[in-house]
Amino acid sequence: MDQYPYQTAFHRELKAIGRAQMTIDAYDATLRQLFNYLEDQRPIYAHDPSANNVTETDVRAYLNWLRDEQDITLATFNKVLSQLSRYFRFLFTHQLIDNYPTLTIHGKATKPNQHLSTKWLLKLDDILADDQLQLYTRAVLFLSSRGYTVAEFLQPGFGDVWRSLQPKNAVERDFMKTFTAYIAPIQQLQNCQDIFLKQRLNREHPWISNAGLFKYLKADEDYLGFKLAPKYLHQSYILYEIAQHRDATPQELQTRLRLNPQSLLYYQRLLLQLK
Repeated sequence: MDQYPYQTAFHRELKAIGRAQMTIDAYDATLRQLFNYLEDQRPIYAHDPSANNVTETDVRAYLNWLRDEQDITLATFNKVLSQLSRYFRFLFTHQLIDNYPTLTIHGKATKPNQHLSTKWLLKLDDILADDQLQLYTRAVLFLSSRGYTVAEFLQPGFGDVWRSLQPKNAVERDFMKTFTAYIAPIQQLQNCQDIFLKQRLNREHPWISNAGLFKYLKADEDYLGFKLAPKYLHQSYILYEIAQHRDATPQELQTRLRLNPQSLLYYQRLLLQLK
């Protein structure tokens, strides 16, 4: 079964022009991510998912998400755009779609945005107790304050880690109790004991995607006043921990923060630059 529209036919095209399997796999990864993003983030497409319903606006939104929230490099941006252009050109020239959504989109120089702030860690108790914030948002901040990355807490099986966590104070205890009560009926619906799950029934793949989670986080950014992309939250956590443990040896910090020596040195230098 194709994992995205016309995958089998597109594979034949790529093989016919001599593309290696590694290259074909790279196309697959990009196109799966695109169509997952569209289903999660573009309601008009999600209402009638088909390659023929992908618009230039949809593709631009996806590329902007990669650039602004996934912090991709210029080289990666241009590579992804090239992959999408070849795919949609193939569909258009074979009359499988009526429009060519990447026709007027061109690669351009971009600089990744850095939005690092450690202040949220000092206000975590207030954030966890704030009912104006969505529970998924508060859960991401809570887990980020414990050093977990988005790749870890969206991983199947992370529910076991959640249930092993011990609150540090009454605020964390009350939040964990509230979140557990909130997620319980969704876990029952999906027959899955993890904690970041889709609201709609999908027992084959119940876990929310990175893009789907970001939709919740984005809605709370203006209220909190800082970027909530999990990557930035994790980087902020690392900077905060380094600042709080200045007497620790490099080996202790590497173990505590799960960093190699080069990454630790990078964050130590970044901390000095942000002063």
